[in-house]
Amino acid sequence: MGRFSLLTIILYGLIAPISSAEPISFMDAVAKMEANNPALSAADEEIRQKEEELKSAKGLRYPKGELEVKQTFLDSPIDISIDPIPFSYEVQEKQFTKGQIKLSLPVYTGGRISAANEVSKHRKTEATAQKEWTRFQLLTELAQRYYGLVLAKQNYKVQTLKRELMEKHVDRAERLFREGIIAKVELLHAQVELAKAKQEEDAAQRDISIIQEGLNNILFENNLWEPNSELFLLNNDPPIDTFKGSLSETHPAIAIISSKIEQANAGVKAEKGANRPTVYLFGMHEIFEDDLTLLDPSWAVGIGLNYTFFDGFQGKHKTASAKALVRKAEYMRIKIKKDLESLVVKRYEEMKKAREQWESFDTTLQLTAENLRVRTKAFEEGVSTSIEVVDAVYQHSRAQLGRLKSAYDYDVALFQLLEASGQSSRWQEFMNQIQIVEADEEKTPSQP
Repeated sequence: MGRFSLLTIILYGLIAPISSAEPISFMDAVAKMEANNPALSAADEEIRQKEEELKSAKGLRYPKGELEVKQTFLDSPIDISIDPIPFSYEVQEKQFTKGQIKLSLPVYTGGRISAANEVSKHRKTEATAQKEWTRFQLLTELAQRYYGLVLAKQNYKVQTLKRELMEKHVDRAERLFREGIIAKVELLHAQVELAKAKQEEDAAQRDISIIQEGLNNILFENNLWEPNSELFLLNNDPPIDTFKGSLSETHPAIAIISSKIEQANAGVKAEKGANRPTVYLFGMHEIFEDDLTLLDPSWAVGIGLNYTFFDGFQGKHKTASAKALVRKAEYMRIKIKKDLESLVVKRYEEMKKAREQWESFDTTLQLTAENLRVRTKAFEEGVSTSIEVVDAVYQHSRAQLGRLKSAYDYDVALFQLLEASGQSSRWQEFMNQIQIVEADEEKTPSQP
C-alpha cells in the first residue's frame, strides 16, 4: 500500500462501488466529450459574443437617435428691456422644460466604420478557429485517456495471467518439494514471487480506477467505463507529406494568427481614418415648444464636419504603431508555421518509432513464450531452478506489456500528429484502416 497515496485510495473507493461498467466506443466517447465538455461550451459562448460584437459594429452605419429632456430652474426670469423706453419683454420664464429628439447619420468617417466591421468579423473568425483548436487538443487528450484505460485493462489481464502462472509454478514447486526433488529455498522463492505478482495485479486494478477518473473528467461524467475499442496500428503509415502538405490551410493555429493579421491591418485603416475629417447629417426637433424663446428653433437639420488638423503627431505615431503590429503578426505566422512543421516531423517519427517497437516486441513475444515453456518443463524435470522459471515468466510479461505499450504510444502519436498538422477532424478516416492489437494470450504457453 505504501506506493499509493491517500488520494488514490479515495478515488478507488469512490469508483469501485459503481455496480457495472458501461460499454463505450471511442466514437461514443468523442460524442460525449463534444456534448459535455465545458471548454467547448465556453468556446461556443465566445463565438456568440463575437457575433454580437459584429452586429454592434454594423450598427455604426445606421442613424443614431437620442432623446434629451431637461427641467431648468433660474434665479429669475430673463427679460429684454430697451432703454430709455420703459418697456421690457420676458423671453424666458424662471422655470422651463426643454426636450429634444436628435438624429445623426455618419456620411464619411475616413474608413473607421469599415475598419471596425472588419475587426469584428475577423475576431469572430479567430474565435471559431480557437474553438476548433480547443476541440483538436481535447481530442488528443481524450485519445490519451481512453486508450490509456484500454492499456490499463490490458495490463491488468497480463498481470492476472502472470499471477496465474506464478500460482501454477508454486503448486509445482510445493509438489516437487514434497517429493524431495527441489530444496526449500526454491519453494520459498516461488512463494515470494507469487506474493509480488499478486501485489502487481492489485496495483494494475487500482491504476484502472485512477485512469477511469481521468476519463470521467474529460467526458464530464461520473461513470465506470468499459472501452470496447481496442489499441490499434494503421495498416500502412501514410507518407509524411500527407500531414505537411496542407498545413497552412488546415491548422487552426495558423487561422488564428492570420485573423490577428487582418485585425491589425484593419487597425491601420482605423488610425489612418482618424486623421481624416468626419462628415455627418443631423437633425433635431423640440418636444416642448411652449417653453421655446423667440431665438430657439422648434426644429433644425444640417450637415456637419469635424476635423482634427493637429494632435501633437499622435495620429502619425498611432498609425506607425499599428503597422508595426501587422509586421509582428506576420513574423509570428512564419514562426508558428515553421514550429508546426517541425512538430509534425517529430510526431511522425514518434509514430514510426512506436511501430518499430511494436514489431520488435511482437517478435520477442514468440521467443519469450517458447522460453517459458522450456523453463517450466525443465523445472518439472528438476533440471531448472525456480529463479529461471520466474525470470521466464517476467520476460514474457514484459514482452506482452511492451507490445501493448508500443501500440498505445503509436495511437497517441497518431492523434498528436493529426493535431500538429491540423487534421484532427479526419480521425475517423484514419480509423477505417486499422489493425487491432490485443493482449496476445495465444502466445502464453499452456501449463502441463
